[in-house]
Amino acid sequence: MNTILKKVALAAALATASLSAHAAEVDIAVWADVDPTLSLMKADGTPLDDSVKLSHDAATGLLTPWSVPVRIHSNDTDLDIEVRLGFDPTLQLDTGGGTPIPLAVSLQGQALSTTPRTYDASAIFDGALPGRSIPMELRIAQGNSTEIADAGKYKGIVRVVMLQAP
Repeated sequence: MNTILKKVALAAALATASLSAHAAEVDIAVWADVDPTLSLMKADGTPLDDSVKLSHDAATGLLTPWSVPVRIHSNDTDLDIEVRLGFDPTLQLDTGGGTPIPLAVSLQGQALSTTPRTYDASAIFDGALPGRSIPMELRIAQGNSTEIADAGKYKGIVRVVMLQAP
């Protein structure tokens, strides 16, 4: 009987302790942009960064280019890939005003624009990594050679659009 009382007392103590304990909750928003046919990833298979910083060189007055090796991942490596920009990218001053800075985007040394550029499947999918292209350089740079005169934080979006060619 004494053992039963000890167990009941222990259970009551644990219940009381758990009711008075403080709890913390953490909510984590998770999202995924899914296209089952194509994706553009870093060459090592990790996702592309959501943002990149172009540094300003005060000696030249220009932005320094940014680049990263990427691979196109495809569910059908027999199809050519059309790549284009969603719009002409520019950087704008956060506060408004100033002169927009045009951006130049290239993939594998070929300039991208809003007109589709076709990458031949047999040239980019060599079979070394199934479903993945050869490594290609994605580069973002200032699109002109005009020195930037207005100080401030500039922001913009580069949208790369890929489609499997029919």
